[in-house]
Amino acid sequence: MKRYRQLSFLPTLAPAGKPDPDAEALRCRAGVEFHEINVREILNRSGNRRLPFVWTINPYRGCEFACSYCYARYTHGFFDLHRWEDFEEKIFVKRGAAGSLRRRLRRAALENEPIAFGTATDPYQPAEHHYRVTRSLLEEMLEVRGLQFSITTKSPIILRDLELLRELKKRHRLRVNVTITCLDTKLARRIEGHAPTPPARMRTVKKLADAGIYTTVFCMPIMPSINSGENILGPLFQAARRAGARNILPNALYLRKEIREPFLQWLEEEFPELAPLYGRLYSGRSYLSRAEQEKLLGDFRKLKAEVDFGGRPGSPQKES
Repeated sequence: MKRYRQLSFLPTLAPAGKPDPDAEALRCRAGVEFHEINVREILNRSGNRRLPFVWTINPYRGCEFACSYCYARYTHGFFDLHRWEDFEEKIFVKRGAAGSLRRRLRRAALENEPIAFGTATDPYQPAEHHYRVTRSLLEEMLEVRGLQFSITTKSPIILRDLELLRELKKRHRLRVNVTITCLDTKLARRIEGHAPTPPARMRTVKKLADAGIYTTVFCMPIMPSINSGENILGPLFQAARRAGARNILPNALYLRKEIREPFLQWLEEEFPELAPLYGRLYSGRSYLSRAEQEKLLGDFRKLKAEVDFGGRPGSPQKES
């Protein structure tokens, strides 16, 4: 196993921003270990040209939210940690992240190269309450202008940094994506383990939108016969619009080969009636076939055409 240093304490840090009731409810849970790793590079180039960003930033490795569908679970294997639960129980805190970003911002022209926070782990998971790695990175971005970047999260902890986000919006093109897969709290708990409740996330969308932050709801992933269909998606669309979201975007479940079998085992326990369907749809593949994907996203596109996200059906508002 690679060496890393376990953190035996939580540093005492001054509060940043006003506490939010939903965020205060998200505390590090029992049984989670925190380990310190030093990073030379926090800004990593994406190798996928189909994605809408060039660079990625993940302030932590591992995520306490324990989402069943998380494709990034396999990355703990780089530390010889192969248990399904290791990803959510052993969190790696990236020390030196702010200094690394500072050096890159000084020497690199990134104005036309979008940056995405939170592509593999949530940058506002409960560890951020204490370690504030994400905040330290955002503070570095105050020192420059003209960047394009997004933050993807499920967490109300982002509201702690609302004033900082307002300042960043003046200097950069900033968007925040809040992932909400359904409004049913019981269903969300089954598929997203320890993530914040859907109502808490939707309240986060509203507070961000009210603050003038361009906020999109990520309905990702959509999983066949679990959170698909008009009965699940319809209420989500209406709630997102009422909250002031500027757009809502989908993506079908991606089952990377390293997590396919553990996910299917989880499915056997939680939704045994769906195991044969998923076995067929994802047999030997990570993505749905094009035909199955079109079928899965059909209700989503129909609903989006009916719900006004910016003046005409199905279109996002222009950023002010």
